[in-house]
Amino acid sequence: MFAFIVQRLLQAVLVMLSVALVAFMLFQYVGDPVAQMLGQDATQEDRARLRADLGLDQPFYVQFGTFVGNAVQGDFGLSLRQGRAVSTLIKERLPATLELSLVAGFLAIAIGIPAGVYTALRRSSWFSQVLLAGSLLGVSLPTFLIGILLILVF
Repeated sequence: MFAFIVQRLLQAVLVMLSVALVAFMLFQYVGDPVAQMLGQDATQEDRARLRADLGLDQPFYVQFGTFVGNAVQGDFGLSLRQGRAVSTLIKERLPATLELSLVAGFLAIAIGIPAGVYTALRRSSWFSQVLLAGSLLGVSLPTFLIGILLILVF
């Protein structure tokens, strides 16, 4: 049992490192973060200084190693858009995120279980068919589209 848990933990670490590597590689091609943070009016000296401060003047493998080491310690760097520490932004937004997810989970249980029981007991009724079609539609649509539609409705 202990060997199984250790094996799963090692697999989880490998998967997380692989996902981090792919995400890190993708963000290398999104654009220049220095240009986003400083704007177009910045001098070359300002750009070089910020590039050195962020460690962007180092090779890829050094940047990735620094990224993983900082992420393990809970330091996710600076937000390119706001220029603040990402960990601070997460702490500020965590209570609202938890509230939203708990309410959504409660509503899903409070509505989903009775609807599922009703559908199982009365399979041939028209309301059961509507519930089945609605659940199929909800599962089939991408979450970002459902989010946009809910924003428009509410």
